[in-house]
Amino acid sequence: MTDDPFESFYEVSFETLLSLIFIGVMLALNKSLYVFIQISTAMLFCSNAVSFFIIPVLVWLTISENTLSYYLVGLLIFWDYALTTYVIKQVLILNLAASAVISLFYVTFTYFGAYTLGQLAQ
Repeated sequence: MTDDPFESFYEVSFETLLSLIFIGVMLALNKSLYVFIQISTAMLFCSNAVSFFIIPVLVWLTISENTLSYYLVGLLIFWDYALTTYVIKQVLILNLAASAVISLFYVTFTYFGAYTLGQLAQ
């Protein structure tokens, strides 16, 4: 997390671009690229909906460092992961374990990739 608005802008832009690239590659490999707009909208909306709820909890966590706030952040992060796994499971018609692994790749590629590219852009 950063206080610099330009760095935040770059990181969010990289995250969105990497998400769209991952979704595009995933759908191209599955030969279902025709649902790209629907799936990318679903994935980005799910992430943003969870982010809408996690921001006040992060402010609460920063101010109070209450144990309950740590549990709530963990629960919301798990919820985001579960939503991503569900969307991937429904799109690719996979079992839960396989979609959880692909979702883990998605989270790693998108969030850590955006963070890394953001650090390189400085």
